[in-house]
Amino acid sequence: MKLIKKLWVKFNDMDIICMCNEHKRKCRDKGCKEYVVKFIEIKRKDKNLDKEIKDITDAVKGLKKAETEVVKSMNKFRRLRIR
Repeated sequence: MKLIKKLWVKFNDMDIICMCNEHKRKCRDKGCKEYVVKFIEIKRKDKNLDKEIKDITDAVKGLKKAETEVVKSMNKFRRLRIR
């Protein structure tokens, strides 16, 4: 679905400071200029992507935890061997 609207927008470099509808302008600032904006809906193909990202993040955390435990064990055995 595509939607085209006329908006009044005020920018600060690339940041939007104010955005008003053409019929209901909140501000009457002279810095606001009239723009035509085209909204295009984003359709996600894979809705399970968030779940997969969470699973990968959890797996990385698990690997880091296991790595930390292995390093601790190796350091413990080194200290025992030195004595």
